[in-house]
Amino acid sequence: MDLGFSNSHTHQMDDKGRIRIPPIFRRRLGEHPIIFCNVFERCLWVYTDEEFKKQVIDRFQGGDILDKKMNMIKRAIFSNTQELVEDKQGRVSLSSSFIETCGFEKDLISIGVDDHVEIWSAEVYKEYIDNTDLNDILSQVKP
Repeated sequence: MDLGFSNSHTHQMDDKGRIRIPPIFRRRLGEHPIIFCNVFERCLWVYTDEEFKKQVIDRFQGGDILDKKMNMIKRAIFSNTQELVEDKQGRVSLSSSFIETCGFEKDLISIGVDDHVEIWSAEVYKEYIDNTDLNDILSQVKP
């Protein structure tokens, strides 16, 4: 059975803004993963290149180039997206804008979310969980 990306792992960002993707996630992400800074939820989303194409790029194919709202969404997504590139020690350098937007300090948590991995500041993630009413959300999900 394929669970997609699942589980969670704690790790740290070094003083130079570099992180290591947890090995279990890194193996599944393949050759050219894509990092998207989700400015709406203050975390990074990491996709395989194939899944990013399916979930993001294909969604905008054939759209109306004069649709102002769609262009705003495209700008928010694509201006905050980069290919995940590791150095020889397996570290990924994050842009200062990613670090600032996500509130990254030292302690991070990476979580598997089926088709992608999310990387959160441990503090921001705790705040998110503490302020989320899962019962309310579950009551709105249709079976």
